[in-house]
Amino acid sequence: MSVGMAASAAGEFCDGHHAACIDYARRHLTEEHDHSAHALTDFAIAAGLLALLATFICGFILEHNHIHWIPEAAVGIAFGAMVAYASPEGPMMDAERFDFAFFLTWLLPPVIFEAGFNMNVRAFFDSIVPTAMYAFIGTMLSTFLVGGLVWLAGQYGLCYPMGMLASLTFGSLISATDPVTVLAVFQSIGVKVDLFSMVFGESVLNDAVAIVLSKTLLSFTHEEVTPEAIGGAVLTFAKIFLGSMAIGIGFGMSSAIMFKALHLKEHSHTPFLEVALSFPWPWMAYFLAEALSLSGIVAIMFAGIIMAIYTRLNFSEEASKLASQAYKCLAMVAETFIFVYLGMSIPTFPILEQTTFKLVGYALIACFLGRLHIYFFTWVINRFRTPASIPPPISQAYNFVMWWSGLRGGVAFAIAANVYGQHAFPQSCGGLPLEQRVGPACEGHTDGEAILQITMLIAVFTIIVFGGSITVVANKLGVLAGPGEVAEHDEQHELVVTSHRVLLNSLTRENTFPKEEFQRNDAALTENNKVSFKRLSTAVLSGVRMSRGSRGPGGVEMH
Repeated sequence: MSVGMAASAAGEFCDGHHAACIDYARRHLTEEHDHSAHALTDFAIAAGLLALLATFICGFILEHNHIHWIPEAAVGIAFGAMVAYASPEGPMMDAERFDFAFFLTWLLPPVIFEAGFNMNVRAFFDSIVPTAMYAFIGTMLSTFLVGGLVWLAGQYGLCYPMGMLASLTFGSLISATDPVTVLAVFQSIGVKVDLFSMVFGESVLNDAVAIVLSKTLLSFTHEEVTPEAIGGAVLTFAKIFLGSMAIGIGFGMSSAIMFKALHLKEHSHTPFLEVALSFPWPWMAYFLAEALSLSGIVAIMFAGIIMAIYTRLNFSEEASKLASQAYKCLAMVAETFIFVYLGMSIPTFPILEQTTFKLVGYALIACFLGRLHIYFFTWVINRFRTPASIPPPISQAYNFVMWWSGLRGGVAFAIAANVYGQHAFPQSCGGLPLEQRVGPACEGHTDGEAILQITMLIAVFTIIVFGGSITVVANKLGVLAGPGEVAEHDEQHELVVTSHRVLLNSLTRENTFPKEEFQRNDAALTENNKVSFKRLSTAVLSGVRMSRGSRGPGGVEMH
């Protein structure tokens, strides 16, 4: 019931005689309306959590039965869409609508931090040069290639014609490979650590590129494109990335200093306190970066990396395992709910209303072509590597897997939803004059809606098709890691060794790193552990049976 209807009902109830009675009735009915809206919002939250639970159960069943062609991400999208389609119009549907701020504040940071905290840090920095080239230069090139191809396809009448600025904005957001999707797929199949580090590093870093580029391009909807504006955008990007990285490193080191001063490692009864004390640091880095208009995602990732290198050494052994498991659990819930949330957005946005499927097809082809920068930059990197060098040249198998794993997901759609919500491109058919518009596609359709539609459909397509087939591709190309496999590393430069030793002495009470420190810490059993555990349990059970068999009725031992 609206407030106007509440006032009308209040007037009838009081028969128009008592102003106080009318005011009381109006407030009472308004409170009932608000309570009803809150109740429907709570129902939406409960429905989303039910979809999350169903996704976990279904994902376990699929993995248990070795059904890899249906990724858990696709299951989450399906359950989320089912929940949203079953919801009534009104407050409940509004609560299920994808919210840009909620996604970037509460869902994405736990996933990124856990990946940085538990990642193979040495492998990440060994591959930092190709990773940076893919993430920064490659994403910028992809932005202009994808945007340019989509714009040209529209100008030649092959599909819905978007404006140049709208096309470039779409190119910027769709060129960002989604770290959540990549992590979910790669961790489940277990690819080699150096390949994982490059793909993950690229997917996280190019988020910053995509967000900054999209913000910069959107600013040109209100100001003229000039060389000064472009130069300012480049400086803004450098400021955002370097500033965010400095904040993440600073908070990571501060946490290490705090743990070194408290010396909780010597107290065996404080593992829960140690993990609790580690929790605020990465989120302080995230929110400070966001408050300064920087990138919280970059800040929290570097905070995780620094805490993995130094802070973890100040943990007790039990706290170290508990922290890895706790952050892994938190990230698992967040990343799975992201896919559910993505599915819930399909009915709440005009995704399937007057959908420009031809534009989706051409945009998908443009994304495939834009992703070919992987091959070019790999060729450049391999010019400086030999078969005897460590790390070795990047193989063609790695090349293809990196190209194939360019999955799009929540990050791209979050930016697209933000663009749509701001009504950034309200023009139809890129602002073409009426006499140049061909076909009914332009009627009742805007460039902002087109960006939203093609982003969602491409994200769903890549998650289902590429995410579902990546296991087969990785198996065929031999890029899956064996049990307990660790990447080989060369000797570090003397300057790196010296500076590393200084930081180690300053931030911890240790003099050397344990050998396993640079391995990914999943706090999970390896295949050898599982075999040993199975043998041990079999022996114990056999001993119990023999013990029971040697006793007669009443537990009397037989001789």
